[in-house]
Formats: sequence, C-alpha cells, structure tokens
Amino acid sequence: MRFRKYLIRSWFSWSLVFMGILAYMWLGIGTFDWSLFWFIFTLGALFVMNPLKRRHLHFTFHEMFVFMTFFLYGLLPALLMGQLLLLTFQARTFTNRVGRRRFLHFYPLNTLIEAMLLVLPGLVYLRLGGQIGPNVHLLEQGTALLGFFAVLFLVLGFSFGMSRFLIGERIPLPIMWRLLRFDWLVISLELLFTMVAIEAFQLFGYTGLMATFLILSLLKMGLSKATETEETQSKVDQVERLKEQLYRVDNEQLLIEKFWNGLREVVELERGWLQVNRDGERTFYDLSGRKSKPVADAYTLERHRDADEPYFVYDSLHEWHPDLQAHQTELHHSALVIQPVSSTTNAVNCMISTTANGAYEDAIAVEIYRLLKTLSWSLERIDERDRLQHESLTDPMTGLPNQRALKRWTKERLNDVASYPLSVFLVDLDHFKAINDTYGHAFGDEVLIEAGALFMRLIRSGDLVTRYGGEEFVFVFPRMDEAAAIVTGEKIRQALRNHPFGSEGIRVQVTASIGIETIHEYEDLDTLLRHADRAMYIGAKFNGRDRVAHYRDTSTERIQ
Repeated sequence: MRFRKYLIRSWFSWSLVFMGILAYMWLGIGTFDWSLFWFIFTLGALFVMNPLKRRHLHFTFHEMFVFMTFFLYGLLPALLMGQLLLLTFQARTFTNRVGRRRFLHFYPLNTLIEAMLLVLPGLVYLRLGGQIGPNVHLLEQGTALLGFFAVLFLVLGFSFGMSRFLIGERIPLPIMWRLLRFDWLVISLELLFTMVAIEAFQLFGYTGLMATFLILSLLKMGLSKATETEETQSKVDQVERLKEQLYRVDNEQLLIEKFWNGLREVVELERGWLQVNRDGERTFYDLSGRKSKPVADAYTLERHRDADEPYFVYDSLHEWHPDLQAHQTELHHSALVIQPVSSTTNAVNCMISTTANGAYEDAIAVEIYRLLKTLSWSLERIDERDRLQHESLTDPMTGLPNQRALKRWTKERLNDVASYPLSVFLVDLDHFKAINDTYGHAFGDEVLIEAGALFMRLIRSGDLVTRYGGEEFVFVFPRMDEAAAIVTGEKIRQALRNHPFGSEGIRVQVTASIGIETIHEYEDLDTLLRHADRAMYIGAKFNGRDRVAHYRDTSTERIQ
C-alpha cells in the first residue's frame, strides 16, 4: 500500500511538470542544427550505457551533454536531450523484471531531478544575462556562470529531499553526505568539460568534441577505479580467506556458523537466511547458524527468480517483487539473493540490509556466489563422509547399528558417570536355524528385519539396540537398574512373542532368550557382554528358552 502511495505521488508530480513542458517544447522548440544535436546525443548515450555506481546511485556523466546542449541551443533542446539520455539509460535494464520495477518507481523521480538540474540553474543563468548560442564563450559569462553553478549545487542537495517525498527513500545522513560530495565532484567535472568541449567545438568542430569526449572517458575510467576502493578489495580478500577456512571444516553446524560469522565482516547484514537443498528437501539456517523454520520469502523468491542469473541485487525496497514487499518493513532496503549453484547439494543465500539503499555491490555478490559454491562442496564432502561413516557403523540388512557402532557408542557411555546404573541385554532368537531351514534364508532375513524394527520401537531415545551378529541383538540401557532391566526385558520378550512374523500366508511365532548384566561403576564392554551371554545361556537357554535372566542370578550357577 505504501508503495502505491509513492507511485501515485511520483507519477502525478511527473505528469504535472512534463505535460506542460512537452506541450511548450512542441510549440517552441524551433529549428536548429539537428545533426550536431544527434552527434551530442550519441556521445552521451555511450556514457549512460556504462554508468559509474556508488551505493544505489548511478553517475552517468550525461549532464555534460545536457549542459552543452543548453549553452548551444537553450532550455528546450537541453530538456529534450536530458530525457532522451535518461530513456537510453533506463532501457539498459528494461528487459528484466527488476529493471522494469526500477523504471516504474524511479523514472519520474529521475526525470524531475534532471529537469530541476537544468531549468532552475538555466533560468538563473539567463536572468543574470548569460548568453547562449553556437559562438558562446563561457569564460566570458562570469557572474551568470557562477549563478548557474551555485543553484546547481543547491538543487543537488534538494534532490535527496525530493527522493524522500516521491519514493519514500530514507538515506542516513552520513551516507547522504558522502553521496552528495561525490555528486558535487561529478557535476563540477561535467561543467568544466562542458566549457572545454564548447571551446574545442568552436576551434576544431566535431574533432574537438570527440577529443573532449575521449579525455572525459579516461577521467571517468579513473574515477571508476577509484570507486573500486581498497575497502572493496579488502572485502574480496576476506571472502577468499573465508573460502579457505570453509574447506577445512568437517562439521556441518560449525561450517554454517563460520559462514555467517565470516559474512558479517564483509557485508551489511540485518536479516537473512541460508537455504540448503538436498535431494529436493530444504533446510533453513538463521543468522546464528541454527536450523530454523521454513522462510516464506524463500518460496516466493523461488517462484520469481531468474534461473539464468547467478545472483540478483535489489538496490532498494521499490525494486522487490510485490509478493516480497508485502513481508518487509520500511526498514528493509537492499537485498542480495544468491541463486542455487550447480551442485548435488546446493545453497541459496539471501541477505537484507536495513542501513540504506544500495548496500550491496556486484563485485562482492560475485565473490559470495563463489563462496556459496565452496560451502555447497563442503556440505557435500561432509555428507559423503557421514554417509561412509554411517555405512561403516550400520548393519546393511536391518539398518541397525553394528558391532563397531556398539563399541564406539558404549565407550562414551561407560566413561560418563551419569550413565550408571547401566544395563546390557543380549537377545538371541530361539530356534532361528530351524526357521531358515524350513522357510528359507530370505524369509529368515525378513524376520531379522522385522525384529530390528520392533526393537527400535521398544527403546527410549537415549538407548541403543544393535545387531551383534547372526540372530543376536545387543541392547544398552543407560540409567537402568536391575529391577527396571528385568521389567524391560520381559516387555521385549512378550512383544517379540506376540508379534506375527511373516507374510503371504506364512506366519511364525518367534521367541528369544534374553541375558542381562547391570553395572553401577565402570566395567569394560567385553566383560559386560560375557556376563550377559552367560546369563542368556544358563538362565534362559538351559531353562527352556523364551526367558529373561539376569547375570546376578546365574553368576554362581555351573553348567552341567
């Protein structure tokens, strides 16, 4: 709604001013040397096609060609020159959606400022007796030229206030002052070269104009390099160092945290998210590096993104897609969105600045795009390492942890006093060889898989069940004493006995003999398993199977 208000306000103001100007131009522009006019326009168009950018402002240097037209032909031809050059500048990006939204919101403002920069100083110049015409010598127009120069500077300062009124642009004073100083520098150079160009034209004709154009082009290139400050190069170097750091990280959580922490030192960042895509699934991370809920804006961006662009920059909130504007506040200005990289695992990054418009530079955007490639490759490497580690610790048939996982997991619990008392179960399926011999090994494998799934449903989140080998399973229960262990063992035995195993008309009952050992202080795993195995054989197997036995009740019994 607030954007519609500014849109109506800016286009209404534009209509009031330019309808009258266009009508007056149509009636009073008169005749003049159109060949020179179009030659000046061609030179100016070459400048506006490659603007110099600071923050969100584009410095095209086209005012020099507008001023030249004014001093040679007057206000109306100069107004026409200015509008033609602005349209040429806007046409650069009119082929993409962001460019069209930028035109919609900024064209009225730009044309009004353009008119003010010419009309107000021009009227003062003429009022003070300044001369115009093909034979004018600006050095002889001292007072009038000074008046032109002074009013021009005042209008530049006023233009920031106009931008706030027409499009709601709020630029912090320190940033506005830096932009204004640079604007004054550019305008001063343009006026200087206007004087030189007119004198060169009078002396050497079109050749003089071309020479002035080439000199100004070189100066513009020098300013362009100057705007690519040491600070920008320093940021690029920081991104390179961050890439090297990400290569060395082997933990996903630490990787994401290091990514955000490093990025904060490079760009302005008040809101944002990182989206990691794996096999069609999205995982979102907030600025702290923790996983977060899905971000609605991320899905909106995905619907409206241009797949051919590796990144896109919104210099101001006016350029955002309307569906995105609805979720932002007036404090949100610039945004930088890095598109998914070409990779099995890919990352999408969005950063939003609330400091002011034009917070992000294309040069930095390119580096962050490359940084996301490094992040994606690092995530792939971590995923592959985790996959291999998972496979090395997992029984391929049942999907349960294997003996290696049992030893690693239990070692950590045995060294933690908070785990005691700790109980270990050894569960052996009864008469399993008979099942294999009767129904085949494929059926036996299905029984093992079903049993593993059943066991997983019977344990707590902090417990472990593993396939120890063959038809044997090992359970580890931290913080479980003898009495609780006996009760839990009975629940497992009964659940197994009551579960219908098999399919396609074949149903079998499966029972198990369960041996338990409980400790209250450190003991090594091999001893625990040996005691549980003794309990299972002496207390359960030798007493008819389908039983639960604890080592404390069998430790003094002898095998006959």
